[in-house]
Amino acid sequence: MAEKAKNIGGTIAIATIFPESTIGKLADIAIKLPSSPKDKNQGGYSTIQPMASLFEQTLLLFFDAVILRFMEKKELNSDTMFGRHANLE
Repeated sequence: MAEKAKNIGGTIAIATIFPESTIGKLADIAIKLPSSPKDKNQGGYSTIQPMASLFEQTLLLFFDAVILRFMEKKELNSDTMFGRHANLE
């Protein structure tokens, strides 16, 4: 899907543990997040959490911070954001 999007002029952005992966190399924007992968053999971070839990939690915090910054820049509040979200459902 990323290759298709790229071929029709799309911009690929990813948040990943491995920006050197196939999709990471294809991406125009690759944000490397510190975490532990599912197999725990790579990544350099140790955790007792199962599989990719640490990565998923890192994503949650990262994207919450991005959204909060976006809201601040656009002068949006939670009510406005909820109205837009509910409108898409």
